[in-house]
Amino acid sequence: MLSTSSNKSHPRWACVFAVVFLGGCGGGGDFSTGNPGEHPLTLALPSSYSLKWSDDFSTDGAPGPAWDYDRGTGDLAALGSVWGNSERQYYTDSRQNSFVSDGLLTIQPLVGLPDEAPRNLNLLATSARLKTDTPAFYSALNSTPYGFYEIRAKVPCIGGGWPAIWMMGKDGIWPDRGEIDIMEWFGRYFANDVNQVQSGVHTRDNSGANSIYKSARVSGMCTQYHNFQMHWTASEILIGVNGVPTFSYKKPANASRSNWPFDQPAHLILNVAVGGNLGGDVDPAKIPSMTLRVDHVKIWQP
Repeated sequence: MLSTSSNKSHPRWACVFAVVFLGGCGGGGDFSTGNPGEHPLTLALPSSYSLKWSDDFSTDGAPGPAWDYDRGTGDLAALGSVWGNSERQYYTDSRQNSFVSDGLLTIQPLVGLPDEAPRNLNLLATSARLKTDTPAFYSALNSTPYGFYEIRAKVPCIGGGWPAIWMMGKDGIWPDRGEIDIMEWFGRYFANDVNQVQSGVHTRDNSGANSIYKSARVSGMCTQYHNFQMHWTASEILIGVNGVPTFSYKKPANASRSNWPFDQPAHLILNVAVGGNLGGDVDPAKIPSMTLRVDHVKIWQP
């Protein structure tokens, strides 16, 4: 996905192995151990970790104070694009686009635009982009990003849609601040073979077409809730689904801010984009089916 600070283009293709839970292309995914002598990182929650931040979405209504709305910065019409990927949604803070009910957070794209939306950008829908970019969130995690993350969600697999669960570094501009994509589903590339997911990282040295990422196969991707997980330490970022690793990025030996900006605090982002370079062609009749539902978000730390 794209930060609010700078334009960004994702790769226009994806490479997938026909193996459940494993496969892909790009770098950083050999799943070997980190530095010599370290214990291999896994997606089993360590017994020494304790729950530091969570949202079970138990209170109906607006998403609540734990979440903020990311609606973009500056004048979108002046930018001449939406989020740098030719997307066709306009993000709102409306209860129609994001709400909590029956223990679930729902992000719901809808056809149509509010009066304030720019009219020269080929927009056709509203949606929501929620983030935990708040002082309370950073404080709860002791101003460090390291820990075990789990987001239990049901992903919409609709051509034209681009749902995502991802993270952005607290400070700086993109891509210098660092981005971690825990889960992305690309309508442009996955609509004819829906049981796929993509994860990756973006840094100054590895962004756009040079991004480090992997695609993997997930049985029942579109029909079931899945635990999208990340184990983040000072030396490795391990991502997977339901306890099975699908992507790993290890801290380079020559680590610097340009290839490892992953030491600073970071916040979560949940959104559904519509159309654009990764969403693909949109059938307006299918937009109401692009519903992302989230059962819980939990973060444990040592």
